[in-house]
Amino acid sequence: MAQKTLRGRGKLAKIRELMDKLNITRPLLVCDGFMAPVFAEKTGMDVPQFSAFHPNPDFADCAAGAALYREKDCDGLISLGGGSAMDTAKAIKALLLAGNDDKALRCELPEDVSLPHIAIPTSAGTGAEATQFAVVYVSQQKVSLSHPALLPDGVLHDGSLLDTLPDYHRKSCAMDALCQGIESYWAKGATEDSRVHAYLAILGVLDNLRAYLAGDPHAQDEMLEAAYRSGRAIQVSRTTAAHAMSYQLTKKLGYAHGHACMLTLPYLWEHLAAREDALPIVMEIADRMRMGNEAMVPRLLKGMMIDLEMEPKGVPDAATLDELADSVNPERLGNHPETLTREELRRIYARALSPVSGMERQMCLDLWRYYGQ
Repeated sequence: MAQKTLRGRGKLAKIRELMDKLNITRPLLVCDGFMAPVFAEKTGMDVPQFSAFHPNPDFADCAAGAALYREKDCDGLISLGGGSAMDTAKAIKALLLAGNDDKALRCELPEDVSLPHIAIPTSAGTGAEATQFAVVYVSQQKVSLSHPALLPDGVLHDGSLLDTLPDYHRKSCAMDALCQGIESYWAKGATEDSRVHAYLAILGVLDNLRAYLAGDPHAQDEMLEAAYRSGRAIQVSRTTAAHAMSYQLTKKLGYAHGHACMLTLPYLWEHLAAREDALPIVMEIADRMRMGNEAMVPRLLKGMMIDLEMEPKGVPDAATLDELADSVNPERLGNHPETLTREELRRIYARALSPVSGMERQMCLDLWRYYGQ
């Protein structure tokens, strides 16, 4: 992984330094329409812009972006935004490299063709700037793209781009980075190196979350780095059950992605900790989190969610719980440290969507409020 990086508040104004390193002279800017004036103001550059994509990128939109790239005779891509902008740019690159839709969707891409992509996150969560993955939709069906050529060649981190994020968006994205760190650490696909990135992501979120939500500039920079580390980690290990269980929580119940992931993760932790063969890895993560006992971690995470006002809305009806349990992708579950049955998934959903109450609620909240003090 040899990404060119540029980090620091105000660094968007210095993007030409990164462009020069990657031999980009005429980029196509992929961003939401409201971000284009920000890019122009901070960089002084007037470049072709593609904003006609959806929050869940449609492959037809990406084809239009590829056509605009060719029309404007561009020689590189810049994605500015969250996961949607980056996924769109990655899919545009896949189309340009493959030459046709079928090869692009199968990720039959040459690795020796230069088409540089600079990714600039405007939120601290997915770490998509550090991965080769993208999700697009074809006739409303989700298609996952993965190829080394889709890993962005350059990354620019500018904490000032996080200044105006809505509060809930900040919280949910931070939960995504934290989940990715924990899931990556215990994933079957983890390596020694990926666990270093996962560890740095976990502590980066936990140590900076309060200051980040209070608007501290240094904490914004640290959260960007934590999210990036979480992306570096899952680039190797991939995600596990919390992510696999999150998608329908977003689609059916309206929870933002990171919020949906963190709802189930404490209960997945408890389920793992009850297994003798999985206990060593959860004990190791608990130690990395500076917790004396692995049983304290799910309580800490529940307390964090209570403090952040991100508690579940309540358990849905039995039919919805059945739909949730039936919807989980078995392939994604295969990377989880334990095999989960359909009935176990249903029970975890039911517990995860039940608000914590009574003495446990106060204990969890106190544990989080005193963490790191």
